[in-house]
Amino acid sequence: MIGIYILCLILMCFMVEFMFIRKHFKKAGYNHGLKRDVMIVLGYPAKKDGSMSPILRERVNKAAVLYHAGIAEVVICSGASVANNHVEADVMARALVELGVDGSQIIRETKARGTYENLVKSREFMHERGLKKAVIVTSSWHLRKASSYAFRLGIDHTLENSKVPKEFIIGVGIIYVYVYIQMFIIYLRFYKGRQ
Repeated sequence: MIGIYILCLILMCFMVEFMFIRKHFKKAGYNHGLKRDVMIVLGYPAKKDGSMSPILRERVNKAAVLYHAGIAEVVICSGASVANNHVEADVMARALVELGVDGSQIIRETKARGTYENLVKSREFMHERGLKKAVIVTSSWHLRKASSYAFRLGIDHTLENSKVPKEFIIGVGIIYVYVYIQMFIIYLRFYKGRQ
């Protein structure tokens, strides 16, 4: 019986946190086939052997589909070597070329070590090339975090989510909880810094 009460308490805490995050982290709408100047594909660590992890694979597959549908001609692959020696942007760019994306239209942003830096560095490339409107491609649980940072940075953007990898179907709830807790902590740090 105590286990049920604990489970209910955990669910209630998550619901309060979920509502808090929805209120304080703004999220753009989905792209719905609109043409954009650039596509920003957010990185995720590759496997230790340099091949794509399931999450990265799905982001790249979504980007290739959007590219071939004519959503954006320019693609920014953003991500450094965070978890191992393989640069996420390079791994993504190679895979996109294999999927028929013109390599001359791919910008490799290889310095960013997190979501905020992904978008800061991508915005720099956008300014250099006169690109105004972006579509951000990432995993469904990552959309709100990425979008809230893009709003903060003044990036005119829409969103596209990649599929949940079949390898992660069961664990996706845990990923959402982790990301939302992380966003809550970020908010608390930001709020404390403004006082």
